[in-house]
Amino acid sequence: MYLKRKIYKTLSDNLANNKIIILTGARQVGKTSLMKKLSEEVKGEGNMAFLDMDLAANLEKGESLEKFRDFLYLNGYTEKSERFYVFVDEFQRAPSLANIFKNIYDHYENIKIIASGSSSLTIKNNLKESLAGRKFIFEIYPLDFEEFLIFKQDEKALDYYKNIPKLKSSDAELPELLNKYLNEFLVFGGYPEVALNNGKETKKKLLRSIFDLYIEKDIMIFSDIENIPAFKKILEILAVNNGQLINYDKLSREAGIHNKTVRSYLSLIEDTFIVKEVRPFHSNKSKELTKTPKYYFLDIGVRNYFLNNFADLRKRVDKGQVWETYILQELIKNNLGETKFWRTKDGKEADIILEEEGKIFPIEVKYESQGEKRHLNNILHFLERYNLNKAFLFSRNFNKDIKRDKKQVRCRVGVNFFNTLN
Repeated sequence: MYLKRKIYKTLSDNLANNKIIILTGARQVGKTSLMKKLSEEVKGEGNMAFLDMDLAANLEKGESLEKFRDFLYLNGYTEKSERFYVFVDEFQRAPSLANIFKNIYDHYENIKIIASGSSSLTIKNNLKESLAGRKFIFEIYPLDFEEFLIFKQDEKALDYYKNIPKLKSSDAELPELLNKYLNEFLVFGGYPEVALNNGKETKKKLLRSIFDLYIEKDIMIFSDIENIPAFKKILEILAVNNGQLINYDKLSREAGIHNKTVRSYLSLIEDTFIVKEVRPFHSNKSKELTKTPKYYFLDIGVRNYFLNNFADLRKRVDKGQVWETYILQELIKNNLGETKFWRTKDGKEADIILEEEGKIFPIEVKYESQGEKRHLNNILHFLERYNLNKAFLFSRNFNKDIKRDKKQVRCRVGVNFFNTLN
């Protein structure tokens, strides 16, 4: 049974136009499942073909336009077809496919291409010029918390989730059922197969298999990295320092590799959708590029895998770090804007600055809070400095609007908090 993702309707709506649809994202996040569901939606008599480029036997079909076209003909395509849909999974494995797609788009108006890829670096390099103006790219992430609940198929938990914004009491508590799922999500993350399995040991094995496949298929095949142990070491260090300012020299010393190599590894790790680089907010945009960034894992379960720490979050010393990562991930997965952080030379900082269509939303994240003054000082200072009126604090247990000198901080439980930002 297919469990529908939130992005599915957008993808389905885009089947009607002539643009090439490109799905990008890490392996095992559900790109293939999305494409197979889309293929079922359009499937008719001889009107579609599905090509999995992860199968070595299929690689030759992406070597030239002639071979690709023959594949289409063998699967029922004719120039008189009303609409013929071509689904190509992991298309980055055949470097010629980008130019083939361009040729198909330009000369075969009745062919619609839907393709997926797991390495944004390879995809960007292949598509930058060849498919300019011809494609729509959609990034597919691991499940957000609402999708996680959908995959659990627990209607009561979903009802609780949808009703969280209605809570009025300041010390609002999550129902135990929702708490149980949230704790599971904050430990094992949102990879679909991991979410669908309940046993802790099974979840650990699945996370290991995801990482092994990542190394085997995305790193060893599509990069020139020879020092795999150093690459893994960088991932482990990033897990420990998740959400912290990066010191390149320290990373270089700990991994035993050159500073330049560290930076190339970090780019590769981000380009293969394991982490997200978050840059500092500055009113002078050019200065943001020169400042030290932070890196956050795009899945909490993967981060915990590299830490080898699957303990209950409530017993962990890094629960604040995990909670901050969760809030950031929810914002990114729901495409709510560009995420940054703010930090001054004298130590003032805001965990997240969300920029969306010219609007700026400063966000403080606390695992537990009762709106203490020390939790609000930094974002109130940010409001003053940039002449803004509204900020946000997301915790697990506090739900109240706090006003200070015409400045408002909306404190909300960090579950289904999206309407708060409107």
